[in-house]
Amino acid sequence: MKEKEINPVETLTPYEAARIIGKNAEYIRAGLRAGRFDFGSAVPPEEPGGNWGYNIIKSKFFKYAGIENEIDKN
Repeated sequence: MKEKEINPVETLTPYEAARIIGKNAEYIRAGLRAGRFDFGSAVPPEEPGGNWGYNIIKSKFFKYAGIENEIDKN
């Protein structure tokens, strides 16, 4: 049985996502931490004083931003 090739999911940084919709990166980070956006997630730091991790799925973000057709161009 031949295994299917798994392509990595394209992601964006909070800065890239914010630039696309005309907001600042903290707007995106805060929304992800609060669970208000369905295009990504935020992972709290493992240690006090550590950094949060953010995962923004490019295709879901483009759908949220109303630019779904841009996916085909990239």
